[in-house]
Amino acid sequence: MTSVRNLRFSTRRHGALIGGGVTLAIATLTVISGCGGTTANGVQAGRLPQEASSNWANPIGGVQRSLMTAQQQLPFKLHVILSLPRPYRILLTPGRPSALRVVVLQYRTRWGLVDEYEETPQVSPQQFRAVIKYWVGLNGAPGTEGTIKSVRLADGSAALMTTSADGGTSDIRWIEAGVEYKIRGPFLSQKQCVALANDIQR
Repeated sequence: MTSVRNLRFSTRRHGALIGGGVTLAIATLTVISGCGGTTANGVQAGRLPQEASSNWANPIGGVQRSLMTAQQQLPFKLHVILSLPRPYRILLTPGRPSALRVVVLQYRTRWGLVDEYEETPQVSPQQFRAVIKYWVGLNGAPGTEGTIKSVRLADGSAALMTTSADGGTSDIRWIEAGVEYKIRGPFLSQKQCVALANDIQR
């Protein structure tokens, strides 16, 4: 079964303009856990690892860097979550061109581990909103579980939030000022996701 909660989402992997409209090329999703499934529409979908097997210590197989060193290797300015303690670890994907690198800032919080992903978006905000609309339309579809919804951040940014079937954890992702963000953690609630997203340094 393909879980909505476990569908790997990144604008780099499934946004394309065809004939002036937005087409979601879901078939190009990266399968992080090495497994996948097919939705009711016959679309191939990648799956994130379940929380029990997710490598929370290093979710991107990255190399550890200082904040300053990571910043020097990225084409955008890093932004921390202001309401959290300073990140205790910075992970950066190795062996990629600057525009394709992903960085994860890891925080120790009262809610447990929080991972903040940042990368260069590969689609426009308009395409991103179409992606959100597509995923929201999957709610309740055969072969899916969990929930997914559209939310709006305090600055007006459109964001996509997914929640596990048991309601135990949520994540949130959005594009803002030329950066694609994602915040996730093994115990985050929907309310906490929105609060943290609104607390990104601006």
